[in-house]
Amino acid sequence: MFQKISGILIVLIFMTMSMCGYREKGIGASDTIYVFADDETRDVIGTSIDTTFSFGLRTPEFVKFFKTVWKPFDEFPDMTRFKNLIIIVDLNKSDLGMKIAKGILPAEKYQLAEQDSIFIFTIDDVWADGQMVVVIAGKDLKRMNRNILEQKGWLYAKFNQTFERIEKADIYAKNEQKKMSRAFWKKYNWTLRIQHDYVIIRESELRKFVWIGRGVPYRWLSVSWENGIKTEWLTANGLFEKRQQIGKYYQDIETDKRFLGIYFTQFGKWNALRMSGLWYHKKEAKGGPFITYSFYDPETDRTFVIDMILFQPVINSSTLLRQVEIMASTFTTKMTDNYYDDVSERK
Repeated sequence: MFQKISGILIVLIFMTMSMCGYREKGIGASDTIYVFADDETRDVIGTSIDTTFSFGLRTPEFVKFFKTVWKPFDEFPDMTRFKNLIIIVDLNKSDLGMKIAKGILPAEKYQLAEQDSIFIFTIDDVWADGQMVVVIAGKDLKRMNRNILEQKGWLYAKFNQTFERIEKADIYAKNEQKKMSRAFWKKYNWTLRIQHDYVIIRESELRKFVWIGRGVPYRWLSVSWENGIKTEWLTANGLFEKRQQIGKYYQDIETDKRFLGIYFTQFGKWNALRMSGLWYHKKEAKGGPFITYSFYDPETDRTFVIDMILFQPVINSSTLLRQVEIMASTFTTKMTDNYYDDVSERK
C-alpha cells in the first residue's frame, strides 16, 4: 500500500502525525541501527559508517555494541517507527531520499546541507518516542565521508546516549529493589539502584565485599572497597590481582590474560580505571565477558572496585552486560532526595 504513495505524500503524512503529537513507542532492538542509502552512496560512505559503530565486546567472539543494517529507500516507509535510523542522502538526486530529508529538516538546515556547509543532523523522536534519527546529506559524497570520519566519536555517542536512556528506563520499568538499596546505604554509606530481580548472593562486611546477581542469563555485580587510597587497584597489574581475588570469592573463577582491555575513563563523577576481557571457570566449562572499574572517592576516602560478569553461552551478550554496566553507573556515595526520580517507576 505504502509503495503506491508518492514519496512526498509519505513524508507529509509522517510529519503531520509527528507534529500532532501522534507518536507511539519506538520498536526494534536498541542496539540495531538501520541505515538508508542508495547503492552509489553506500559504496562511498558505507565503510565509514560501519567503522563508526565497530566498538564491541569479546564474548569470547567479538560482538559489536551496535549492528548496522543497510536498507534501500523503498523500505523506509515501513520502518519509520524503529528506534535508530540513519538516512544518507545525495542531494544531487531528486529521489525519495531527498524528499525524506526535505520533509524532516528545517528549511535553514536543508539549505546548509545543499551548500555542503553542514552534513550531519540529529533529531530525536521524529516518528516514535525514544527514537534517534540522523540525516546525513550533501552534494559532495567524498566531503560527506570525511566529515563522518571526523565526527565519528560524536556520532557514536549520540546513539550510545539514546541506547543508555532507553535501556535504563526498561531496567527500572518494574519495581526496584529499594529496600536492598537503602540497606546498603545504611550499612556501608554507598548504594546503587538495583533491578527488581537481583538478589544478594554473598555479603561480607569484614571483607568489604557485596555480591548481587540474577538467574538465567546469569549476571553478577560485586562491590569491593577499602579505606584510603589503594594505589595498586588503580594500576593494570594491581587491578588484575584484585580481580583474581574477587574470582576466589566467586568460587574458582580466573581472569584470562590474553584479551584484556585497560584504559582510564569516567565512571560517574570519578576518574576510573576500566578493565574488560574474559573470565573462565577453573573446573567447569564456563566463561564469558567481564567489565571492572576501580576508582578513589576522596569524599569518603575509600577506593572502590565494581566488577560485572555475564554467563550466557547462547544469545548475543553485549547488550546484557551493558545493562549491568548501566545499573552499576547509578552507584553513589552521596544519596540525594531525588535519587530515584530520574526514571519513572510503577509502584
